[in-house]
Amino acid sequence: MICRCLASMKGVVLLSEIHPRGGRMFNPVQQAAEWYGLLQPAEVQALQQRGRDFTAAIGLIAQRCAEQDKVLVLRDWSHLDFIGLPFMQPDYRPRLQETLQSDFDLVRLATVRHPLDQWLSLVKNPVFAEQLPLSKYLKGVRRFAEMAEGTGFIQYERFAADPDTVLQQLCAALQLPFDASYRERWAEYRNITGDVLPGRAASDAISSLPRQQNAQSQLEAFRTRADYGRILQLLNYTD
Repeated sequence: MICRCLASMKGVVLLSEIHPRGGRMFNPVQQAAEWYGLLQPAEVQALQQRGRDFTAAIGLIAQRCAEQDKVLVLRDWSHLDFIGLPFMQPDYRPRLQETLQSDFDLVRLATVRHPLDQWLSLVKNPVFAEQLPLSKYLKGVRRFAEMAEGTGFIQYERFAADPDTVLQQLCAALQLPFDASYRERWAEYRNITGDVLPGRAASDAISSLPRQQNAQSQLEAFRTRADYGRILQLLNYTD
């Protein structure tokens, strides 16, 4: 939802769930061509023929954005780095940053959510409910939180309570002009991956929702894990 709002602002080109190892699922070249018309078919074909030259592809997309006075924003598919399943085992390294930092001046910020609520949402998917142990999930979130402490972060809960204020802070951190007219477009914006709307929301309004069922029984298990307490500390959450 945060990225849909951000992508709805004028002058923003947002590519979604981008990762050097994730091109088969979410391809930046395909998104740039189909969503924004930034690349011509011949350019797409040429990039595909060059193989897995991820940095060159991002470079050409960034060049096209600059030519049109637009700003490229990459929504990192950090799930691969810190959770991994069902695609790979995580290695707890920010691969997108490591791949691009030698060729680009990166501005980075994390968006975070309370680890219990994130877990309750995640395990609705049978893949995670059956294959992802709580201990492994919390280890991944703790390692992500350690990274987020360094980059700076925005809490989803604060965004849901006051979207305009938080989006202004997000834009300032990312060096983007805030465009209040996003409100007119975000609900209809569909060039995003992993979108499960309408979800629990009953309308297009952005608002805080009550915690999902079974939270209390899950909370008891969380409290037995040291990683849980560390995550709360790093991300400024309470139990």
